[in-house]
Amino acid sequence: MYARMFIFTFILTAVALNSALADHPVAHTHIGVNPTWRPDWSDPGNPAKATDTDLTDNDKLWFFSVPPVHPLASTPGWPEWRHADGGIFLQLVPVVESGAPILKGDGSGKQLWICEFLYGKADGYGDSTGLEHLDGWHSAHGPQGMWNLASTDESTSPAWDIHLRREGASVASDDFFMLLPNDATALTTDGDVRQLGKEWMTDKNAWGIHEHMSFAFWLAPDIGQQVTATFSAFDAGGLYAASDNYEFAFVTVPEPGSLLLLGLGAIPLLRRKATAGA
Repeated sequence: MYARMFIFTFILTAVALNSALADHPVAHTHIGVNPTWRPDWSDPGNPAKATDTDLTDNDKLWFFSVPPVHPLASTPGWPEWRHADGGIFLQLVPVVESGAPILKGDGSGKQLWICEFLYGKADGYGDSTGLEHLDGWHSAHGPQGMWNLASTDESTSPAWDIHLRREGASVASDDFFMLLPNDATALTTDGDVRQLGKEWMTDKNAWGIHEHMSFAFWLAPDIGQQVTATFSAFDAGGLYAASDNYEFAFVTVPEPGSLLLLGLGAIPLLRRKATAGA
């Protein structure tokens, strides 16, 4: 218990990010329905070209990454957070304070790693014209509205009530957690559940979800480590069937200079996330 309290207190009081990524739109994991429906990406607005391999799952929740038609940074292995060949896409970088890594504080030698990187169609990793990855959850607002959660009008709150469940991780339970914009931690233990609040989105003219969280791990100070975290979604409102489990896979990489984490204070990384994203 002492070690855990020390870990969280140290994060909340001693870590700060510079503003290198502050002006970039962010990439979210999307949550929608109808997981087997697909548009023809060459003509996504055309219903005649769409396919659906399972008509029985139209009301089932699912997760997906940045779709192929995104102008800045579609995910190569969509709908997974993967490369086209199935390789790991998501990167973890070490958090550094005053030139030194943030250690867990329990004598294990593990240090703090966070999923924070730029990626774009033009130049791949580090592309300043791309999106900042990976930040939280967003409702699907896709082609022809076929993945969208139900929405009528601004004055009518939808019946759905989407929750996340942390199903597991490939590391010890206390070596993975999520960080929120208010500097709190969330989904810190396997089986933890978190409600995703619904809100009216003026830009989408629909009700939806938009919640920021960052993926954080305590890991050895080694490059090339591969770790996973698995989530599911369910609807406490009873409108939709629960999703299948969705696995996020990460690999540790060297810290690029543009992401150097310095200084003291809270965690502005989580406070300055743009409201725009993908």
